[in-house]
Amino acid sequence: MLGQAMQKASVTGLKVPFGEREGVLYPPSAVDGGLACGCSCPGCGRQLLAKKGESQRWHFAHYHGGGDEHCYETAVHKMAKQVLLAARQVLLPTWKRIAALFDLDGQRHEDVLERPDRQWEYTHAKEEAWLDGMRPDVVLEDDHPNTVPLLVEIKVSHAVGDEKAILVRKRGWAMIEIDLSKLDPDNLLDAAFERTVLNEAPRFWIHSPAAERMFKHVQGKVERQVAERNVQILSERAEHDAAQRNAMDKLVGHRRRKEQFRQKLRSPYVADLKALSVLSSPTAAGEQLLRLSERDAPAIDLARRRYLDHGSLPPFLAQIPPGWQLVDAHPHLWQLRLWGEFVLGQPVGKRIQTRNWVPQLGRMFGFDAPLKRLFDAQQHDWRQTRAKGFRRPYPYSAWFFEDWENELIPSPFDVVDEFARELWAASLVELQETGVYEVIGTEPDLTAFGPRRPIRSTEPSQPQRQRPETPGQRHERELAEHITRVNELGDSYCVCVICDMPLAAGNQCSCGTKLQPRVVRPLPHTPDNLA
Repeated sequence: MLGQAMQKASVTGLKVPFGEREGVLYPPSAVDGGLACGCSCPGCGRQLLAKKGESQRWHFAHYHGGGDEHCYETAVHKMAKQVLLAARQVLLPTWKRIAALFDLDGQRHEDVLERPDRQWEYTHAKEEAWLDGMRPDVVLEDDHPNTVPLLVEIKVSHAVGDEKAILVRKRGWAMIEIDLSKLDPDNLLDAAFERTVLNEAPRFWIHSPAAERMFKHVQGKVERQVAERNVQILSERAEHDAAQRNAMDKLVGHRRRKEQFRQKLRSPYVADLKALSVLSSPTAAGEQLLRLSERDAPAIDLARRRYLDHGSLPPFLAQIPPGWQLVDAHPHLWQLRLWGEFVLGQPVGKRIQTRNWVPQLGRMFGFDAPLKRLFDAQQHDWRQTRAKGFRRPYPYSAWFFEDWENELIPSPFDVVDEFARELWAASLVELQETGVYEVIGTEPDLTAFGPRRPIRSTEPSQPQRQRPETPGQRHERELAEHITRVNELGDSYCVCVICDMPLAAGNQCSCGTKLQPRVVRPLPHTPDNLA
């Protein structure tokens, strides 16, 4: 009888290491041979027979043939959970992470937190218990009141996905994964399998709340070390600069007087510069953006209902432009309002001057007072400098501010110009001249918002730059391109005496000067001139 059963068993199917009987899994050594084992396949449920020969490893086989990889994986997966449910101790893996930062000299400061693997005793074990939004393979708990439950995932073919890992970290749960995907056949035998699951198989942390809390202290320690070293570096640099100044007495006196004057000019803006430094940090910027998002959520929903018929924001309205901190509103809100009131519904061919959007932003939302005062100080200093005969073509800078401060101070004109470029990329408007766009379409082209977004234009595209342009470089380039275009026409034109910007007849320059523009008469296009 047993011989017939052995002949009918499939010889092509994958070997099944464990059989199931009345909800419990058994290895071949724990049951009778052949069909007398009374077991079924944990994966497909079909009848198994136990093969316990002398020339090969003991295993189960499907009585009527068949079976696939799923049967093997399910058997290993279920048996691993059964081992964890029966045991009361498991090896927790090593947790290691390095906290590293660079100081102002480029030197690396680091510290490491390493918690070695250890045996953990638990008192309760539950299989596939539903938690909030997920169902882990096994949940282990001990009797300590401060210990969070440990979620255990068994990997046979599928590892823990990113979505589950993110959810575990978000909820503050502890989770490990035990990897049984590359088991040696010898590790499937009786006690060897139990040792593999509980101690020997590769395992790693998906999330360890206790280790994460400890690592924050390590990070804080490294950050304090770097901050202290940076203070020392800045002090050393200041001493070095002082030594150089002392070597040149005449230059020292000149610089001291200049610095005193600079500090005098800076003194009204000390608090504003401090606010600028705070608002420019990534942490503060993120917190401010979150506050604006919560505060302006009703207004954004109202604008979406008005202009988008409750639709989601298209990419050209969902950008966070540089300098967004200047406007006292969430970027999604003021971009949506500008687009809805000044672009949406405008006829093709309508010309738009983006500089007119700046006062509209002020009236609709207002500006951040410290940042606006710093920007006004830049423009005032620029106008005074040009009036004294010094050439400074880019207006958004003040000599008594540091260079990095000038770079950080946002310009409302750059903010709206950046937004206009998003509309240009969406094929809604086309740049005609500096600060002037023409409506060219009513339906946006969203394909332009790829990883390397080209700006659609009728003019030849500019070559790719290795480094992004600063606002000053972009101003200089656009000014040179504009002058070249008007010179090619061969007609006389007017130029602002302050910023050299070409103007149409009767127009006023965006710099706000009241001085009369000068007239420029281009040279005729003769062969000598061309040479």
